[in-house]
Amino acid sequence: MSADYEVVSPVGDARDASGSQKKIVGASPLDSLNGKKLGLVWTEFYNGDIVLRAFREHLGKRFPDLEMIEMAPGRGSSWGDHPAPSIADLAREHGIHGAVIAAGC
Repeated sequence: MSADYEVVSPVGDARDASGSQKKIVGASPLDSLNGKKLGLVWTEFYNGDIVLRAFREHLGKRFPDLEMIEMAPGRGSSWGDHPAPSIADLAREHGIHGAVIAAGC
């Protein structure tokens, strides 16, 4: 059985910001995933863990030296909990270069 996944832009849909004066700034993209450490964060919603494990399998084949860890969404939180403000601290402690965050479907 094959699964279908929709891919969306992490910068969102420009139609959502119409009339807004806020500028959303994200982190700079990584030049490559080779030799990097990536956090996999599942936050609260059904099947997000399945999506992340599919990412791990796919990316692991393309980037054999990419290290991926299942990272809690905050201090004292478990995989699958709602994100806490301490997630940034955990990201620094794990020394990740980037993260894939899945909310599920």
